[in-house]
Amino acid sequence: MNFNFAEAIESLGANAAFMIASEAQPPASYLFNTILPERVEPTYTVKAADMTVRATMAGLTGMDSPYVPGGIVELSKFLEETAKITNQVALTEANLRRLQAIVTQMVASGTVDNDYLVNEALNFLDKVIIQAHLDRAEWMRGQALVNGEIDWTFNQINLVVNYGIPSANILTNRTGNDQWNGSASKFWTDIRLLNEALRYNVRAYIVHPDTLWAVLNNDVNKAEVLRQEAFANGISRVTIRRLVGDVDRPSMDARDTVELIAYGGEGEIVDLSNAGQSVTVPFMPSGKILAVGNNNRSGYRVGEGSTNDPVDDKALGYTHIAPTTEGGGRPGRWAQLYTPENLPMQLHGRGVSNLLPVIEAPKKVAIASSTLS
Repeated sequence: MNFNFAEAIESLGANAAFMIASEAQPPASYLFNTILPERVEPTYTVKAADMTVRATMAGLTGMDSPYVPGGIVELSKFLEETAKITNQVALTEANLRRLQAIVTQMVASGTVDNDYLVNEALNFLDKVIIQAHLDRAEWMRGQALVNGEIDWTFNQINLVVNYGIPSANILTNRTGNDQWNGSASKFWTDIRLLNEALRYNVRAYIVHPDTLWAVLNNDVNKAEVLRQEAFANGISRVTIRRLVGDVDRPSMDARDTVELIAYGGEGEIVDLSNAGQSVTVPFMPSGKILAVGNNNRSGYRVGEGSTNDPVDDKALGYTHIAPTTEGGGRPGRWAQLYTPENLPMQLHGRGVSNLLPVIEAPKKVAIASSTLS
């Protein structure tokens, strides 16, 4: 058998990589995707304002009188272009040599067929090309939610988006003795302030695992663990209660019991200072508490369809996935697998996303932060 990726790619059919990329869904382990779920849209520009119409109660009308106007189109200043995210990767020579050795062994045993290279090509597309776009989208959602803005410079291009989270919902950064692992920790004070900012209607408190352990390991916080639950997707929930008084008795105040969701998901980026190496970047930064309020969106959204999605109804916004010029203007991410004309044994891939997280309910987000030293 010839070690030929060109034939393997051809057997997948025309535009197979594009179809796979455009239909790819973020995995369940992406916690921020549950808050700002991805939605494929037909436009390159994010114009969240004009998309929602709220129903108002029908009014009283006299006989032979004009009907009462109903419905309110919600307006907003949020108007942004999507960010173009790209990557291009070639299967390394080391991997190619390993594949050649495997194929040689399979030929000798008479078990090799074209399906092997097809599967390798699909795995390369999924794990190297598409995964990079899904990871970047989750990181961008984290920046929007945890910082209230995206201020990202890459390849000498600066992306700046402000989401208008009320200043009262962004608490003072705790430093020195007041930091959450300090001798005068303001952790419980900040929990109450977050609760107050969201009008005592908090759906979740989200932290990085390092933040959780910094809080638990500081005796000043007097945090008693009531329940701990770990999930297969790397997310854990810990319920803690504050101990008060000289004898450390459990507080009877409901505001002193809180469930913290520890989110340790991370992606890899190229280490620009160390050629050929990568560094991991957390989706949820350390030293932050993200408080997310309950949201029950009502109203008609243009193009959404007749069936309500209960997940979207609880979301605080969405992640706008625009079309691509590479895909001929068709909605969704674009990807391509190909082999250089004179090197059919090699495998190259590239992908494009035009996307931007959108927070439609900024008042339902509150953020606390602390230096952790």
